[in-house]
Amino acid sequence: MRRLKLYLFIVFISAATAGFAANDSANTKYWIIFSDKDGVKQGDVIKYNSDEYKAGLELLTEKAVLRRSKVLNKEELIGYADLPVTKKYIEEITGMKIEVIATSRWFNGVSAYLTPSHLAAVKKLGFVNQIFAVKKLYKQGYESTSPVFLKSYYESITEQDSMDVYDYGKSYNQMMLVNVPVVHNLGITGSGVLVASFDDGFEWKTHESLMGLNVLDEFDFINKDKNTAREKNQKYADSESQGGHGTATLSSLAGYKEGKLIGPAFNSEFILAKTEYVSSETPMEEDFWLEAAEWAEAYGADVITSSLVYKAFDKPYTDNSYTYADFDGKTSIITIAGDLAAHYGVVVCNATGNYYQSDPPSLGSASDGDSVIGVGAVDKQGTITSFSSNGPTSDGRIKPDVVAPGATVYVARLGEGNYYDYSNGTSFSTPITAGVCALILSAHPELTAMQVRDALRNTANNSSSPNNVYGWGLINAYKAMLYFGAVWGKETITDRDNRKVVRIGFASNDFTQASPVIFNFRTPNSKKYKSVDMTLVNQIEKGNYSGVYEYTSNEYKGTADKEDLDYYFTVSINGKELRYPKK
Repeated sequence: MRRLKLYLFIVFISAATAGFAANDSANTKYWIIFSDKDGVKQGDVIKYNSDEYKAGLELLTEKAVLRRSKVLNKEELIGYADLPVTKKYIEEITGMKIEVIATSRWFNGVSAYLTPSHLAAVKKLGFVNQIFAVKKLYKQGYESTSPVFLKSYYESITEQDSMDVYDYGKSYNQMMLVNVPVVHNLGITGSGVLVASFDDGFEWKTHESLMGLNVLDEFDFINKDKNTAREKNQKYADSESQGGHGTATLSSLAGYKEGKLIGPAFNSEFILAKTEYVSSETPMEEDFWLEAAEWAEAYGADVITSSLVYKAFDKPYTDNSYTYADFDGKTSIITIAGDLAAHYGVVVCNATGNYYQSDPPSLGSASDGDSVIGVGAVDKQGTITSFSSNGPTSDGRIKPDVVAPGATVYVARLGEGNYYDYSNGTSFSTPITAGVCALILSAHPELTAMQVRDALRNTANNSSSPNNVYGWGLINAYKAMLYFGAVWGKETITDRDNRKVVRIGFASNDFTQASPVIFNFRTPNSKKYKSVDMTLVNQIEKGNYSGVYEYTSNEYKGTADKEDLDYYFTVSINGKELRYPKK
């Protein structure tokens, strides 16, 4: 990860800056950057356990602190970016009859629509350091698949393995292509991981594939309320299509309806951010995305997934948009924000865009970030789609990082009733990739954001010769999960014919010599553990003994819950005993 320079993108605005003249009206939104935070300056060291340190720490959840602790020592845990924005500065701005739209701790400022007179007055404030126009967000669309293409697709749907635990229905191809069913069969489905999704809203409470999700929180950053579904009587009224894109992307990440649609990380926890306003006929602004990133990081998110992309624009928005030269990993606000989230230990996945293979390259931000996982799209054969954007970044780095299914992806569809549709776009390859990241972290919660990225890239199918079309290649959930070592799945203990059936998944790249997985248990009436060999009932691949193991007890009968059992599992790999759960 390159050294973060938070203010590298800031430029002074002067009266002679012709670039802002065309849009210098009440309809132009500006960033107003403050000079300090209650006397603390950018570059000042925040000493451990100081008042400033404690103030920043109070804004983080315990989960966020634990995640940061994987990458930062306690002296570095809180920095200038974490300190709250000075309230009296905001109050003075609002006292000028200026409505604050967004507030950013990371960049120490606010966004607001300014008239020419407001702009002139704000420039004169002693605590204002910089003012510049908020850049515009290119609203990335997605398309349903044509009936003609669907006919040939139906004819080539891969038959699902009868040993799979779940029935994926029409979503099987997209999951099989990145080897997700194998991971699910082991009992790894994303539990223990918090995923944040940024999009145009989410009708998750009403669609059958989403209503079972464990959504911890949601926030509409456009209307500043805690509802990301369509809503009437708001300042910014929702259109009929608001939330359609987010509902679809969320389902590709975590939908769960047996026989219809299953996403990679359906057992994760989620926070949802509504950051895109569909009704607007103009491009949306980047400040909502930035607010959402700060919120998600402080909440404790392990993974952020976003299918929104910032691109260059034609007139009249050229003065408020980025050019290809800006996609250098250090200019766009959301790119810097994405890299900062990764610096704090969050895995950040962002679509590269649906703007075709072109010269100059067509990627947008935040996928150009050095530490952001930029995701392209492939079809069911693993071939790059025609629309998937290409790299490199303007400073010459390879992008995308990886690719995933983005053509004919089966998703939940917005509307009355439980409808589904096939759709195309890096909008879907990105949440699928984020879901795989959640699986990796579920299996290896100790990993950092950069280690997850390394696991994805170094096990993808083009890792030996990465390029600017496929990046490191098509991801492989199973191989990526094992990149940093062996994994245990979630055990199950069920009743079968009045006997207890114990199952657990175990996998390791080094499990090439037969060695029993052992179930060690004692019942409430036993003092000593009994150790029994388990049977391999679902082998993942020939030449390796990884898979699902089972033991049927002839002794422990009845209907007692598994909590009545005291148990653990062991296996010996290359002379080293591995235990689950760990002592």
